[in-house]
Amino acid sequence: MKKVDAGQIGRLIASECLSVRVRRLGRVITRIYDAALAPHGVSAAQLNLLSAIAATGGARAVDLARVLEAEKSTLSRDLKRMEQIGWVRAGRAAGNAGRLVTLTPAGSRLLLEVREAWEKAQAAAEEELGKTTFAQLRNALPSPLKCRAR
Repeated sequence: MKKVDAGQIGRLIASECLSVRVRRLGRVITRIYDAALAPHGVSAAQLNLLSAIAATGGARAVDLARVLEAEKSTLSRDLKRMEQIGWVRAGRAAGNAGRLVTLTPAGSRLLLEVREAWEKAQAAAEEELGKTTFAQLRNALPSPLKCRAR
């Protein structure tokens, strides 16, 4: 077997690793959305969370973490901050099954207000990636809402 050094392995991983590229792509795309949403005082991560809550009509934090594949500690921190801002509220779920997170009227208004900025971010992301790649990436993973049954 041919002897390799750490530099060679590092170059191999840096040039071939899907994880490296996907994480980099995530940062590029997040910057596009964050810039478009900044005038509304919301980040892309917060918008994703607000959207999931709105689409489900309210959900337990543990279910949101699973659906969004988010770290529970990160989600908890984001929800706490969004509750302080007044976009969400958490209360007891029926049957004492945990805390149910729902949108407040302010959170609902915010979703309506950011639509145009979100659409511009979508268009900018599509322009950055190209139509075909954009569509392939959208289709590569199912919508988080289709993941609820997992």
